[in-house]
Amino acid sequence: MSRVAKILIATFAIAVVWKVVLGGTSDVEYEYQPVEE
Repeated sequence: MSRVAKILIATFAIAVVWKVVLGGTSDVEYEYQPVEE
């Protein structure tokens, strides 16, 4: 179980870092635009 947990944590951490590096703020802005409709 510890092996699975480690893989899940690693994948989650990489995903978060990847979003920040690519510019996660841009994704949030895009989501707000359609709401203005």
